[in-house]
Amino acid sequence: MSAEPLVAGRSAGILRATTVPARMRATMLRRSLREHPGPTVAGLVGLLAAAWLIRYALHGDQHTLGLLTGAWVLGWIVLPLLLGGGRGRVHPAHLRLEPIGDVPAAIGLLAASAIGIGPAVSLVALAALPVHAARYGTVAVLVTAFGALLLWLLGLIGSAIALEVVGHAGGPVGALLTGIFTGTAMGVAGSLWAVFPWVSVLLVAAPPEVARAMAYVPSGWPVTAATGPAGQGVRMMATLVGIVALCAAAYLMLVRRVLTAGVPFRPRATTVVSRPRAGRGPLGWVPAATRAVAGRELRSWVRHPLRLQYLAFAVVYGALLAGLPLLSDVDLLLPWAGPFAVLGAAAMSAGLVGLDGTALWLPLTTPGGERAEVRGRAVAWLVLVAPIGVLLTVAGVVLAPDVDALAALSTLPALLGAGAAVPVWVSLLRVRPVADPRHPTAADNPTDIVSVLVATTAGLIAVAPVLALVVWGPPEVAPLLPLVGLLSGAGAWWGGLWLADERLARRGLEVLAAAGQRSRPPETVLPLTWDAQWYRENKTTAWALGLLTVGWIPVIPQGLMPLAFGIDGGWIVAGHLDGGARTAVGLGMVGLGVAMLLAGLVLWDRRPQPAS
Repeated sequence: MSAEPLVAGRSAGILRATTVPARMRATMLRRSLREHPGPTVAGLVGLLAAAWLIRYALHGDQHTLGLLTGAWVLGWIVLPLLLGGGRGRVHPAHLRLEPIGDVPAAIGLLAASAIGIGPAVSLVALAALPVHAARYGTVAVLVTAFGALLLWLLGLIGSAIALEVVGHAGGPVGALLTGIFTGTAMGVAGSLWAVFPWVSVLLVAAPPEVARAMAYVPSGWPVTAATGPAGQGVRMMATLVGIVALCAAAYLMLVRRVLTAGVPFRPRATTVVSRPRAGRGPLGWVPAATRAVAGRELRSWVRHPLRLQYLAFAVVYGALLAGLPLLSDVDLLLPWAGPFAVLGAAAMSAGLVGLDGTALWLPLTTPGGERAEVRGRAVAWLVLVAPIGVLLTVAGVVLAPDVDALAALSTLPALLGAGAAVPVWVSLLRVRPVADPRHPTAADNPTDIVSVLVATTAGLIAVAPVLALVVWGPPEVAPLLPLVGLLSGAGAWWGGLWLADERLARRGLEVLAAAGQRSRPPETVLPLTWDAQWYRENKTTAWALGLLTVGWIPVIPQGLMPLAFGIDGGWIVAGHLDGGARTAVGLGMVGLGVAMLLAGLVLWDRRPQPAS
């Protein structure tokens, strides 16, 4: 028998095996598009962005275009980690039982990765490079088209490596990257007033320092190769080919490891069991039960992907909110990096109970466990976040020595006290469980906007006395600001702990049922018309609804409108007064409204539950 048919048959078998991942990916994508409109909407938004990039390429700056295309490729690699893009992909572990070698498997997996809305939209966006090069002739278009294809392959392979290595091996690493990315995006969005002038200059013409730096960025090489000297262009394109080849080799090694080892790439974890020593370490002053909960919480913060993501987001977001104004030569916010980060960490901690699942039965079955659970969580948060807040604040003071940092330093203890205790209560009050607490992903965010707003508002209320003295107080009270901040933080600490104690002690079983995704008790039914019988049976609920509805009137129209915006009116009490009396009445109205809202929340928490 001739060897040619054998070789042909073997080649056909390898080709069929190579197409297996692509067929799997096409089937999953087809079903996903039928069931969920999200990818289609995201694809339309991506096409609009790609169209704008192509339009900019017609008349825009060469170096800015290279920077924008580089940001696009980097976003292609990072965004799937944030949006859960690995769920609909074909992974090397899916091919363990297939009779396929590592090289065909890698090729097939990359071919499968190329099937999707994201790769198609990215290919359209990178067409901006040859569009820009059309002004330099046909050869320039061909060179930049080849470079755009190489950048597309770089994004494709880089995304596959990131999803496989970061998504499987480094759950914490992936969470940190996701937190950094989202914190950066939100920080830039929150500082558009400072970033926009710099961006407008960049879109018109890249500054000389940016143009020099783009010589080392691969996304700028295709256009530079087409417009510069021939020798330089050859070297740049050869280097770009080498980078793509190295990434492909790294992905091949990753696929080979998964197929031969039979398990995803994951570092081997070692468990060290040690006997706790009473009275030792930095938490020796804390009671033993509380110290045990605090130790557990600290380990959870280090190991749990979503907690790491929240912490990274808060740190990056706070640092950028304070640091990005430097682009507009504004350094007044630098000392506030620490308070911003602490406030963000408090807001992102407002749903942590939802990550614990049915593990909450432990404090409920332990004598005094509820009290230790609440205080242990608060102490752990304080031990973790306080050094970060202090470090960022001190760094801002050092970088901006001419800025008066007394207000920032005084608000820090108030925010730490509120951020450590109040989110524990909010997390117990509004439990949002994740689908699987054992394997959480970035899409399983248990927080909601109400929890975030309540936790953020608590921090702002805690710092209100300090800010009020800074804005309206006489200069003689400046030395008292740190003391006021400490007292405000202590008050917020004990108030939040008291509310959390009450919640867990009175409604512990309800919290456990919600966290474990068991059948929840029915919601309170509110009548649409006046019902005297319902009011007699549900006075607590009625008063809670009334306070939560009316409490905003003293806060906003009677307090913030005359104080912050100078708005007067016949029914605004402070509008009929002047000077210190006006300020005092306005602050009193804000305090009255806040007290009403807090009382409404407490009463709502204590409302009678309907029978299930």
